Amino acid sequence: MMKDSLRRRMCLNVALLLGVWGIVLNCTLPTTNDPSPAVIKGRILVQGSTTPVEGARVEISELDQSAVTDVNGVFSFTFELPDSSTYVVTLIISKTGFQTTSIPSVVIQNDKEISLADHHLAQETTTSSGPASNVILVAVETSNIFVKGTGGNENSDLTFEIRDAAGTPIDLKNKVTVTFTIKGGPGGSEFLSPTSAESDSLGQVSTTINSGTIAGALQVIASITGLSIASAPVPIAIHGGLPDLGHFAAVPNKLNFAGYNIFGLENTITAFVGDRYSNPVPPGTAVQFQSTGGIIGGSAVTDQLGRASVTLLSANPRPQGIVGAPFPFNQAEKITTSTVVLFSGVTQVEISPTTFSLPPLRSQIFQYKVSDQNNNPLVAGTNIQVATDDGKVGGVTNFTLEDTQSRAFTIFSFALTNSEPDSFLVKDATVTIEVTSQNGNVKLSTSGQMLPIVSGGLRAEGVRRKAGK
Repeated sequence: MMKDSLRRRMCLNVALLLGVWGIVLNCTLPTTNDPSPAVIKGRILVQGSTTPVEGARVEISELDQSAVTDVNGVFSFTFELPDSSTYVVTLIISKTGFQTTSIPSVVIQNDKEISLADHHLAQETTTSSGPASNVILVAVETSNIFVKGTGGNENSDLTFEIRDAAGTPIDLKNKVTVTFTIKGGPGGSEFLSPTSAESDSLGQVSTTINSGTIAGALQVIASITGLSIASAPVPIAIHGGLPDLGHFAAVPNKLNFAGYNIFGLENTITAFVGDRYSNPVPPGTAVQFQSTGGIIGGSAVTDQLGRASVTLLSANPRPQGIVGAPFPFNQAEKITTSTVVLFSGVTQVEISPTTFSLPPLRSQIFQYKVSDQNNNPLVAGTNIQVATDDGKVGGVTNFTLEDTQSRAFTIFSFALTNSEPDSFLVKDATVTIEVTSQNGNVKLSTSGQMLPIVSGGLRAEGVRRKAGK
């Protein structure tokens, strides 16, 4: 209005100077273009109902503005913005007894009125807990820790929550003292710290289990002091440390398998890996395998007992295979062990002497050899039988080989006795050695004579043989 009055005076002065009174043709009063203010309106209701919230404070921090809802829960803002640009603001709504909330990203501008959708406030719950009724594990950092001094994680944090009969965490009014104990354990000086604690405002207590020098399993129990209330046992596994050469071995399932001439046979090789305390190394420890005979699985990881197994396949090359199992001890060095696996070949049978001539009731000792072409023993399960069609055999005549690499199990003996001589005639006799084996089945025979008893003053040698005998 002040601007309009000033313009009118200026026009009047100009008119007087020109001598034109009452007629002003060269001057017009300008129209007013000032913008209308920005307006925000809204209503606050109780969540889950249409009940208005009276006295709620609504703030726009960006503009340092605030309003209070009326009896109908309604609020409004009216303000002039500095220019015609749009502005984005956030409304924060609060009231005692209700949860504070916000209405984000409200776009405002001069000359515009914004009517917001009804906004609902949730009432705060302030119920208190009852006395302690049970103890629940709510968090465990890890269930697997490692033996002290081996470089692995040696401890784990456990958090328990004490709840009332309704399942609500107890408050400070009902706080209790909780005692932590270890049940079982390997006895390697493992311990808990602290051994007791008082519940906090959330009804929670925490302790840390620390490993000792022996691997094994244990359980942690949290119990309320003075009450017969305790948690379920919490299992914790303490795993072994780094592999130790003195606790490292590789063992074949079969010391001897028929892989020298038969390709594609399988033999399991198992590495047993422990730490310096004779504990199994941590599950998942990698073991690498190599072989100078056949084909072998390249690697395997240990199980809970420190065992790692691969398959050795009979193939080229085919010597007596030496299976090595090296793997990293740490970044800078390796430990290695080895085992011998016999690749046995084709069955061979020899006997000495190769013939015989036995007087009545006399015996002959025979030595025989059952081996492969490299003088090695045959595989486990090989059956060897010695028989004769005349007389009697005794000694090692019917047996089955065990799993062995020793050449001592290739040389055997038996005795042949002329146990039923004829009175006058010389009899032909045959001794047979029969081998049944995965290495190959072989039957070897040798022949000789069974001499008769001397009769009528005649020597047996001078008596004609009985035909067909």
